[in-house]
Amino acid sequence: NAMFGGDNKPKEKEKKKVAKDKRRLSSRNEANFQCRSDDQVAFAIQEWRRHAHPRANDFFGSQHQLDDVLTQLAKGIDKHDDPILGSDEKCVYWYGDVTKEDLQAAIRMVKPGETAESVTYVNRVLAFIFATDESFDQLMKLPKEPFKMSCGDQLCVHLAHISLATESY
Repeated sequence: NAMFGGDNKPKEKEKKKVAKDKRRLSSRNEANFQCRSDDQVAFAIQEWRRHAHPRANDFFGSQHQLDDVLTQLAKGIDKHDDPILGSDEKCVYWYGDVTKEDLQAAIRMVKPGETAESVTYVNRVLAFIFATDESFDQLMKLPKEPFKMSCGDQLCVHLAHISLATESY
């Protein structure tokens, strides 16, 4: 699906294999990560679901499918951070899987109507689920790759930091 970017091919055990020198491209400090408890994940999903755009419900077809994606997002983000409702001043770092080639925040999901799991960029998923129609329409005109982050940190997944720019960093 072009909406989420990535290649639609299933990935065989593509885990985070990150060269140490490349980690410096992000201000994220993995030692600071505090995962959410099951209750905190459930609360985040409930909170975020209220802000999901109707296009997300239409696309996923069931609340369960949308909740699966929201669960992955909640588990990959520090319990003190919120990429949708959090302060625009602060980056929200991704601690989940990243793509091997270019170190982009990514999740695995089976898209509706497909049977194979594919790798999907987190910032594209967030924009799809939560962006306004106007922002979403502008973002869909950009290349089918991870969106650039206005803060300059591609491991930031704050919705407010997604840039409409097309230039590379």
